[in-house]
Amino acid sequence: MSGLSRKYEMIYIHPGNLPGEDVEQVEEILNGTLAKMGGELIHREDWGVRTLAYQVRKHNEGRYILVRFACTADCLNEIERRFRINESVIKYLSVRLPDDFVQEEVVEETEEEVAQEAPKAAAEESAPAPAAAEAEAEAPAAEQQPAEENPGE
Repeated sequence: MSGLSRKYEMIYIHPGNLPGEDVEQVEEILNGTLAKMGGELIHREDWGVRTLAYQVRKHNEGRYILVRFACTADCLNEIERRFRINESVIKYLSVRLPDDFVQEEVVEETEEEVAQEAPKAAAEESAPAPAAAEAEAEAPAAEQQPAEENPGE
């Protein structure tokens, strides 16, 4: 059943201090293998450099890359084989996605849109909710009176 194309998600980690050329070299390995074996890159995200939870191959930081692609099982095996022997990839994990998985469009907001939305959000947070103000006004008088100091005596 290796001829059937499936969708996969893979996250792999580069050493945190890896030069940009080496990162691009790993991208070329992935893209080249997909192109050669009839696969398709669906999505790629660079999560940046983060501190690892534990040391991996004597590295404390790593650059996380998330990719989603469609390919055959043979193609996935070849990508994983190449990642195992490449010193620029210190760890990887691949997972098969459901057959009905659809990659949603990721809309990146510009800095101007974020700056325009920030004052609106701050104004909404500082304004009291109308329902809460009405509930405080309608509270029964018994709840507003101080409680007895020793009610059980």
